[in-house]
Amino acid sequence: MCKKFRWILGVFTLLLVISFNLHSAVMAADIFPSRTITVINPFRPGGGTDIEVRNLMPFVQKYLGQPVVVKSMPGAGSTIGMTATENSKADGYTIVGVVLPDVVLAQELQGSGTHVQDFKSVYGWFEGPMAVEVKSDSPFKTLSDLVAAGKKKKLKAALVGIGTIDHLHTLLVEKHMGIETIKIPYGGGGPATKAGLSGEVDFLIGVSTTGLRFVRDGRLRMLAIMGPERVKEVPDVPTVYELGYKDYPNIPFVRGAMAPPGVSDEKISILENAFKKAVDDDGFREVMKKQGRPVKAFTSADMKKVVEDNFQLAKEYLPFMKAAQKKK
Repeated sequence: MCKKFRWILGVFTLLLVISFNLHSAVMAADIFPSRTITVINPFRPGGGTDIEVRNLMPFVQKYLGQPVVVKSMPGAGSTIGMTATENSKADGYTIVGVVLPDVVLAQELQGSGTHVQDFKSVYGWFEGPMAVEVKSDSPFKTLSDLVAAGKKKKLKAALVGIGTIDHLHTLLVEKHMGIETIKIPYGGGGPATKAGLSGEVDFLIGVSTTGLRFVRDGRLRMLAIMGPERVKEVPDVPTVYELGYKDYPNIPFVRGAMAPPGVSDEKISILENAFKKAVDDDGFREVMKKQGRPVKAFTSADMKKVVEDNFQLAKEYLPFMKAAQKKK
């Protein structure tokens, strides 16, 4: 009887251990995140988005408590990386660094089959204006110099890619300033900036913060800020509106993170909270300040509104961009 009791007790204990382990495994599976988060960068390494994502992710990792790795998947104006994100498992472990309006314009212009409108917004950390930039030894000392030359011959302009904000701005410069350009896509902000630095092109329209470090070391010159206010790091550079182009549209440029469609609201909330703490972290702010990159926080709801606004922007300018594509 004693042996039988010990056997029953042993079986019961074993069942308890198995049950406990199964329960622990289920509980661990329910904890998010419990493993590495992958952040896809849909633009070329070395560009502004790549730099800022890498600036921020150590702080996101700090507050998530799990490793965060950046995976570059450039090409087709961001649509390769966006497609990979959309096709990933909607479990919150794959997110993407986005530039707005680039990811919307590229999708709509190229018919990539992605659905940015269905992505889940996580958080944003940057808003800044674009700028017309030339090599420091360029004969163009002012925007007027560039426009005057552009009326005599087609100038070469570097583009990050087709369907990007700099592509749209270059077309708008042509329209509002009465010039024509030869547009050369380089597949990323880094290579496009290098083309400007080498003199391979006559000018480029880049994010003011990306060009700032080269302005500081004397290799680039900014001719105009394509926004309503001057940039405090380059206070002598006038805005396009100050230079007389009152009807030039103001198009905000925003960086942030999004998740593929289908990620649960609970997981988005956890990601948003970690991003908020990371963006507010003094360490991240100091890194951005040293690089001359202003920080502006966008909540998940804010980012969703920016996406909606950018689809309206695309609706307004897509016929214009498509007509220019056919014309070239």
